[in-house]
Amino acid sequence: MIVFQFISYTLKTLLRHIFWLYKLSQSTIGKQSQITFPIIREGAGALTIGDMARLDKHTNLGIGQKGTLSIGQAAVFEKEATILVNKNCQVIIGENFKLGAYARLYVNNHWQFGDDVKIETHCAIFSREPQGQGILKIGNGTHIGDFTIIDLVQDVTLGQEVAIGPNCTLYTHDHEYTNKELPAWKGGLVSKPILIEDGAWIGSNVTILPGVTIGKRAVIAAGSVVTKDVPEETIYGGIPAKLIKTI
Repeated sequence: MIVFQFISYTLKTLLRHIFWLYKLSQSTIGKQSQITFPIIREGAGALTIGDMARLDKHTNLGIGQKGTLSIGQAAVFEKEATILVNKNCQVIIGENFKLGAYARLYVNNHWQFGDDVKIETHCAIFSREPQGQGILKIGNGTHIGDFTIIDLVQDVTLGQEVAIGPNCTLYTHDHEYTNKELPAWKGGLVSKPILIEDGAWIGSNVTILPGVTIGKRAVIAAGSVVTKDVPEETIYGGIPAKLIKTI
């Protein structure tokens, strides 16, 4: 019985790998690219990656029917990095993109990233509610640190040269919790977008709540909870975050 199960598992694994290779052969991968197999490639959508890409073992790229994932040259996907694009959705990413090991991007709308965008290890970027269809826009040179969570129930826009430290959380939704017949987290959904403007610096372990705008070159101190808009060229910190000084 064990031998039969092993043979069955081996055959299924082999067939799965052959299918992934077939799907990868239907994709457009640029010249001088380095691929460490197996690579998971699924879905009926279109995949295009420019020259000099590096796809590490178990990179997972899934694009649904009529979906598109287009990435410029010199992209790096570290081991078990994942981008799943839902049907009829589109992701356009510029050059020198990096997606760190075990990071997960689940796309339910049209997203656009500029050049030199870095998303580090174990980041989780997707809607935290099944009905969410937020749009993510990231400008040139923006860097998102390890273990950061970005909730895409509503839109999130990150400007150019934004730095987000590790272990940050950006939440675009909340729940109505006044109905005493329901658990507090099961009330009606309330969602608002988040905007972080060019050159802002978000320290590690920062939480940003729905509806917040952080101005150009503003600095948020590590460990803060940002509940209200932050003007440009200021330093905010604390729980809740308050003005520390003007730059």
